[in-house]
Amino acid sequence: MSTFLKLLKQIIRGKTLLRACMNIELEKYKVSGKVLDVGGGKKPSYLEHLNTENMSERFVADMETGERVDLEKDNLPYDEETFSQVLMFNLLEHIYNHKHVLKESHRVLEENGTLLGFVPFFINYHPDPRDFFRYTGDALERLLKESGFEDISVREVGGGPFFVNCNNLMTFLPTAFRVLLFPLYFLLDLLVLKLRPSFRSRYPLGYIFQAKKKK
Repeated sequence: MSTFLKLLKQIIRGKTLLRACMNIELEKYKVSGKVLDVGGGKKPSYLEHLNTENMSERFVADMETGERVDLEKDNLPYDEETFSQVLMFNLLEHIYNHKHVLKESHRVLEENGTLLGFVPFFINYHPDPRDFFRYTGDALERLLKESGFEDISVREVGGGPFFVNCNNLMTFLPTAFRVLLFPLYFLLDLLVLKLRPSFRSRYPLGYIFQAKKKK
C-alpha cells in the first residue's frame, strides 16, 4: 500500500497527520522480551502498529495507571537491568525533569537493552497535565548520550512545510474535513520536497529515537 493510502486510512480513522505518520513509521520496529512502557497508559494505540509478537510482558509506569509514579522525581519501582526494552512515546514534552526519567530508564534496562520513543515537534500546545518542551534531533541525541545511552538513532517523522500546515489545521477540524484537505496538502508537499529535499529535515512533525544501553 502506498504511503498516501496508508496516511489517508489513518486520517479516516480520526488521527491527525502527525499521529498517522508516527504510526506508519512504528511498523518498522519490533518490541520483544520484558517491556516497560513509561507513561503508556492502559491501552495506547501505538501498540497496534509496533511488531509485538515477541513481547513476553508489558509493564506500565506513569502517574495514573500501572505502577503509579511521579516521573518528575520518583525512581522507577524496578531493580536495575530488569527490562529488555523501554518504550517512551509522546512523554518527554510533558516532563520538566526529563533527564531524571531518561536516566531511570537507562538504569532499569538490561545490558544491550533498547530505549524506543517518540516526541512531537511541530505541534500545538497540548497539556497532559503540562506541556513544557519541543526537542530538536540535536537535543535528543545529546540528552540520550548524557543519560548513558549509545548507538543513538534519531529519525525525522513527517514531510515538509505543507505537512506542518496540514497537521495544524487537523487539530481542530472534523474528520470529514481532514479527509478532504489531506490529498491537496500531500501533493503540494510532494512537489516542494522534490524541489527542496532538505526541507524534510527542516520541517519534522516529530522524531523517533532509539538507543542502547551498553556495558
